Amino acid sequence: MMKPWYHFSEVTVAHYGWEMLLMRGLFSWLLWQLLPGSIPFIHQPIPNGVGHLFDLTFLADQNLFFILRIGYGLALLVFISGLLPIISLGYVALLLIMVGALENSQGAIGHHLQLACMVASAQWIVYVCGVRGGGKSALKPSIEVHQRATHWAKIVIVASYVTSACVKLIASGGLWIIQLPDISLQLIKTHANVYYDTLWAQTEWVANELPHFISNHPNLTRIFFTPGLLLEVFAFIAITGRRGAGFIGVGLLFMHLLVRWVMNLSFSAHEWLLMIYLINLPYWGWFTYHKSKGDFGNRVSGVSTSR
Repeated sequence: MMKPWYHFSEVTVAHYGWEMLLMRGLFSWLLWQLLPGSIPFIHQPIPNGVGHLFDLTFLADQNLFFILRIGYGLALLVFISGLLPIISLGYVALLLIMVGALENSQGAIGHHLQLACMVASAQWIVYVCGVRGGGKSALKPSIEVHQRATHWAKIVIVASYVTSACVKLIASGGLWIIQLPDISLQLIKTHANVYYDTLWAQTEWVANELPHFISNHPNLTRIFFTPGLLLEVFAFIAITGRRGAGFIGVGLLFMHLLVRWVMNLSFSAHEWLLMIYLINLPYWGWFTYHKSKGDFGNRVSGVSTSR
């Protein structure tokens, strides 16, 4: 009896130690890039998130934030090593969450820190829950705990996209695909905002001609943009193994690049998280190289592809 070519069940991929070292390194680089050099907000007029519980304007103290930022960098280096993630990653996640909450307490909500903070927090929770037998497991978690933390990073990323798809469908009453041609108005608004922010004339085709093209070709617009919604709906496939993660990751990355080109909206942190945790190019490069040399036996090949 032939086996089905694919099983839709959750898989915690047995990532190699060197893979997760690279993932922690790249994720730490991203977290460092996301932390601003200074905080300009000295007021918290409309509290958001943890801003409801604490006055976060102390972060605007330049001397204090300089010290906190040094600690942030040192904590990232410790986290990369795989040691003390409860303390190192916990400190990093807490500081970035506070910075994001203070930014969002100014009256406008931004999302550029949201997913990275959620990924960091989810991994921190895994490390806390993974403490067994006293301080040794807290100091140096086992490779299985690191693998679970990596898996939960994927779960959070996937959940954010599935949630995005659900919001689109719920907010539109299930008519999102029908209403897609209305995106032409959003395009005009977006590029007008860019002009008023920069005073640079928006002369590109996507700014001037594309809105009219979309309005005049509604069905073609639906065919072109609907795959993005389907990728978000079925993003959970990414937690079924390496192949599923790679397929969904590449698809969502192209979706973001399309949004960046068409709407001039950048989701750089999301793109990097997709490349780090779902696409995972270093592994596939390593696997392809050794596969071409015939270095894999059946055991290694089966484990390393993990579906």
